[in-house]
Amino acid sequence: MNTETVAERRRQVLVGELPPHFLRLAVPIQQTAEPEIVQPRMVSFVPPNTRGRLSVTILEANLVKNYGLVRMDPYCRVRVGNVEFDTNVAANAGRAPTWNRTLNAYLPMNVESIYIQIFDEKAFGPDEVIAWAHIMLPLAIFNGDNIDEYFQLSGQQGEGKEGMIHLHFSFAPIDLPLQQAAPAEPAPAPLPVEITEEDTKEIQEMFPIVDKEVIKCILEERRGDKEAAVSAILEMTAAAESS
Repeated sequence: MNTETVAERRRQVLVGELPPHFLRLAVPIQQTAEPEIVQPRMVSFVPPNTRGRLSVTILEANLVKNYGLVRMDPYCRVRVGNVEFDTNVAANAGRAPTWNRTLNAYLPMNVESIYIQIFDEKAFGPDEVIAWAHIMLPLAIFNGDNIDEYFQLSGQQGEGKEGMIHLHFSFAPIDLPLQQAAPAEPAPAPLPVEITEEDTKEIQEMFPIVDKEVIKCILEERRGDKEAAVSAILEMTAAAESS
């Protein structure tokens, strides 16, 4: 007979907060590797026959006249080679537009200037050209200098009489990769070798059946090398005898 009392059994019961591992299954934790982040490969294409990267900042313009019934909304269009760029529209700017827009373009070989047009954006109808300028690139930028200058604008008022435009220029040369480098010029053709009468006569004595002009032509092809010419004539005569 079990003589253990109820009070003794109660003393054996765990009272208080349960331990963290109570009734918890021991499950092994699998370590999962962090996903690999693959960075996209940036590939920049440089057009062939590129001189470098030209940077043009169109800062502002001072125009002599406001064309239209209301204040103009001017913007600039810049052409570098065969590529055109447009600035933002200076809304309601009138004769004193400010853009502060930097345009970066690849400068092709033999391009020494840019062409700028200033348009007035129209809500109805095509935009109107109000000024333009053909600007030669400052030579100092090709020596690493930054050029900040005002340039004259032309338009309805006349050549160079439409106001001024404020521009900032800089230039960075580009080292083209080998596959994009300009093709090398072909090597100049070698000068013809003068074949003397004695050279021809010496070989003709060895091959009396071969015409003198044929021997001369073979010597010219072999650049005057008599041993190479003799080998060529031997092959030629052997082929003729076997045929």
